[in-house]
Amino acid sequence: MKELIYEHETVDDIQMKFMDSDIKLWKERIAMTRIELLFFKHILISSVFKGFNCDRKQKMDLLKDLDNVSAINEDYHNSLSSFINKLEMIKECEDVQCETFYLNNHTKYRVDIESHFSAYRYYKVNVILFFENCLEEKM
Repeated sequence: MKELIYEHETVDDIQMKFMDSDIKLWKERIAMTRIELLFFKHILISSVFKGFNCDRKQKMDLLKDLDNVSAINEDYHNSLSSFINKLEMIKECEDVQCETFYLNNHTKYRVDIESHFSAYRYYKVNVILFFENCLEEKM
């Protein structure tokens, strides 16, 4: 099994490793969210629901929310790129105060972006439940 932390690594190396891991995960989540939202939109606007007994208002609300969630996800995509560029400056730090500034920014950004992913999961559950309710009527 590959070690996560090696004995020769400094605390700074370890912190950078964890920050890099967070960023990689966030990029993947944003990309996956984009794909899922596109899929949800295609299904919600498709004619598959015309023959089923679905709540049209709920469907329209989900589509409206989808546009909002998509816009927010794109904002996070852009802000993550900007955040990554700013975080590169930690390599230029020569004192603990400078490093602490970037570590605190990373922690604040983590709380913010994880909140976005949590809100998206809530939206996703609502879409899935809508699909389940509509599709089980004819099955």
